[in-house]
Amino acid sequence: MDGQKISLERQWILDRLETLSVKEQTQLAAAIISRGQLKALSEKVGEERELAILKMDLNTAKDAVNLLLALPDYEVICPAGSYEQLGESYLRYEASRPDLIPYANLEQIGWNYEDSHLGIFIGDCFVVLPRQEPRQFYDGTNLDQLPDTDWSLRLKLASPAVPEGIWLCLPDSTIGEEGRMDEIRLALRELKVKTVQECSLLDVRCSLPELSVGLDEYQDLADLIYDGNDLGYLLQEQGQGEPHFLEKFRAALEYEQCHELKLALDIASNLNCYDYCPASDVERFGEEVLQKQGETVFRDPVLQGGIDLEAYGEAQLEQQGYLLNSAEIGYIRRNGQEFRHERTEPQPEFGMTM
Repeated sequence: MDGQKISLERQWILDRLETLSVKEQTQLAAAIISRGQLKALSEKVGEERELAILKMDLNTAKDAVNLLLALPDYEVICPAGSYEQLGESYLRYEASRPDLIPYANLEQIGWNYEDSHLGIFIGDCFVVLPRQEPRQFYDGTNLDQLPDTDWSLRLKLASPAVPEGIWLCLPDSTIGEEGRMDEIRLALRELKVKTVQECSLLDVRCSLPELSVGLDEYQDLADLIYDGNDLGYLLQEQGQGEPHFLEKFRAALEYEQCHELKLALDIASNLNCYDYCPASDVERFGEEVLQKQGETVFRDPVLQGGIDLEAYGEAQLEQQGYLLNSAEIGYIRRNGQEFRHERTEPQPEFGMTM
C-alpha cells in the first residue's frame, strides 16, 4: 500500500512539474531557496528532475506536494530584478504615483520595500515570501482530495523561436493592465513574441475534471485565455464565500452533462437556478420537511427517536426531483428561475439531461 501511495505521489509531482509555467518556475525557485528544503528539487529542477523525484523518500514527497500547492502564496513582481527596478515598480503600480519616478531615489524605495516585504530576487523578478507558513493541505493520505482551485487552465504555447513550447497558468492577475508582467507576458517573453496570436496551442489542461477543452474549440487563442481567466477568478472567489460553492458548481456541471468551458461559465453565472443539498445535510433536510408540515411529529413522545430522518430526507429529496451526483456528496435539481445564456445558445432540453 505504501508503495502504491509513493507512486501516486511521485506521479502527481511529476505531472505538476511538467506543466509549471514560467511564473511558477520562479515561484518554485524562490520557495526552495527561502525554505532550504527539498534539495533534490533545488538541485535537479532541470533535465534530471524526474530522476530526483524518484529518489525522494515518503516525507520529502509529502513536502514537495505541499510546496507545489503553496506556490500561489509567493507573489512575483516583474520586472524588478534590482532595487532600482523594484522601487520604480512600487511607485508605478502599488503607490500609483509614476509622476514621482523622475524625482525619486528608486534604489532607496526598493530597499524600503524589501524591509517591509520579505522577499528575494530571482532573475529580473522580486518574489515576496509568505508572511506565514503556507498551509499544509496534504497530510500523506488525502492526495485525491487536495484542493486545486488556484488555477483554471494550463496552456502549452509554442512559437517559431520555441517550437517545443512552454506552459502558462491562468488566471493572470494583470491581463487588463499594461507594463506589469504576470503569467501571459512572462510566457510571451519566453516565447520571444509580442501577442498570443503569434503562438500555437499544443496542449490544454483544466483543473476541473468535468471539463475538457479541445485544441480546436477556440479559433482565437485570446478568447480561450479570457474564458480561462474568468473561470480562474471564479474558482478563486468561490462565489464570494457562498457555502458549498465548488461542490454545487461541479454538481451542476454534472447535472447538465457539461464538458465545455463556455457553458460552464454560463452555469456558474446561473447557480441560482439550482437547488443544492449536501449529502451531509440530508438528515437536516428531512427534519425541515417535517417541521414545515407541522410540529406534531416532534411533540409526540411516542415518536421520539423512532423516525429515521436521514432515510426520510433521502426519500423527500428524490420525490422533489433532486439527483445525487456521482461522487455522492450532494443532491441537486433545477428550479424555476430563468437561466440566462451569455456565452452559449439555449438548448431545447437544457436542464433536463439527467
